[in-house]
Amino acid sequence: MSLQAIWIVHIPKSGDVIAPTVPFSRLYQTYLMKAKQVEQDKHVPLPNNPEFARSLIFELGYTKDGFSKFIESRDSCKIPDQKPVYELNTSQGKLWPVVVVEQPGLLLCCLPFVAQGASKRPPLIEIHGVTLGFTLLCALGDFLRNIQPAEIGNKTSDIYSFLSLAAPFGTVLDTTVDSILAKMANKTSSTSNTQKQPAWKPMVHKGKNQMFLSVTEFVRAVQYDRENIDDVWDVYGTVSCKAELEGTMPTVTMTLSQTSEGEITPLNHLIIHPCVQSADAYVSNEGTDRVTSRRVRFTPPLEMITLCHYTVNPTKVPPITGSFEMFVEDDRVKMKVHLKLSDNVKNQFEYCELQVPFGKRGPISIVESSLNHGSLMLSPNKSILVWNIGQRFPARNPIITMSSIILLGNSQEKSTGSMEEQFCSGQNAYAQVYFKIVDYTMSGSCIDAKSIQVSPNMKYKLNCIREFISSEYKLWNVHGDSLVSAVPKFLSDRQSMKDT
Repeated sequence: MSLQAIWIVHIPKSGDVIAPTVPFSRLYQTYLMKAKQVEQDKHVPLPNNPEFARSLIFELGYTKDGFSKFIESRDSCKIPDQKPVYELNTSQGKLWPVVVVEQPGLLLCCLPFVAQGASKRPPLIEIHGVTLGFTLLCALGDFLRNIQPAEIGNKTSDIYSFLSLAAPFGTVLDTTVDSILAKMANKTSSTSNTQKQPAWKPMVHKGKNQMFLSVTEFVRAVQYDRENIDDVWDVYGTVSCKAELEGTMPTVTMTLSQTSEGEITPLNHLIIHPCVQSADAYVSNEGTDRVTSRRVRFTPPLEMITLCHYTVNPTKVPPITGSFEMFVEDDRVKMKVHLKLSDNVKNQFEYCELQVPFGKRGPISIVESSLNHGSLMLSPNKSILVWNIGQRFPARNPIITMSSIILLGNSQEKSTGSMEEQFCSGQNAYAQVYFKIVDYTMSGSCIDAKSIQVSPNMKYKLNCIREFISSEYKLWNVHGDSLVSAVPKFLSDRQSMKDT
């Protein structure tokens, strides 16, 4: 549960030939020596800061060429993807496991201590330092959120103080930002001598008692509209809580229930926050999908926390079913899109739009368009076609269509981009749907306000919300290739025949 080193690396701008810089780094000699004793002859010493930054930038594809050139040691499909854990090639050997958290303009990195020996490559789940290192980097990112990347060099003393309290001598002890900030400010809590103040909550709330609870449900979908490839989608959610309640250790008990709206499906795989003291287990009876409420009891800290994560049994159909067709002829594109809203989904959106990114194909212009609902426009940089659907689908027949002819500009082949941007050329393209529905979840999940109990008993203001949001909702062009996330039917059928 310890770290060998921490780095903060500046991300160079696209096309920038200036070498990446390391405005802050800290080495923990105790665990560097322990790692050397464990590894012995196989020990890989840490590189200097410039070499570490160059290796990291190369591994993440932030170089001038990006991922445009295939490099087998980095881009081969034989290399398992273990993000946010990376292996860096240095002049002294391979450095592993390097944990990386990215935020605008910065890369926050750490090297956990591997008690079993990094050369033996134990499973990541067995390396406690990876989990704690990732959590610490996330906390450090929250601490630096309001600091511009160019100003990091002027805040090294503050970062040093933060890490000295969060991970003294490399041992991670506290990853709660509010708790660390309270210690940095030398704030003391005013509790009676009979109350035991926990280390993770050095302050008590003073003021108006209030509690905010949020159920946020997400849906991911990839649709192909092809006979040989199945469409895939899944629904998952989180319950967030911010409780500002007086007292040293107030306890909250509540019920996560399900309403009669939407396509009601049982919740499973409930992953809870460490502050949760007890949670009802979901008992699945084979052959039945009985919906049961889940009761949770927890002692909340003062900051906003994700109380639990959950997944939902697969629904029969995705909330929006669509088909995307696009033909490219020289510099002209013919496009047609069909969208249908499921009968079980609430037809009242905060926003709903479909975007077709053209990436490096150059600035685009609309030559001709025809649609039976909403409006069509271009993004400010004229690289994305946006279909603004609005707040509702047609009530009687929730099926909408859009067809248009697009004129392409000068292609920007030399520009680098994401893997999808480089893949999307010729007939290869996708459309992405963005939407949000408030006061609704597809599984019907909600917080039963009447079930909430606070101990000791007190008056408080309660605010509960629900929202349903598209996470990554893509429709691939029927007439092009696609980045497949589901096994084609003929391949799965062939595999099943081999197994039998």
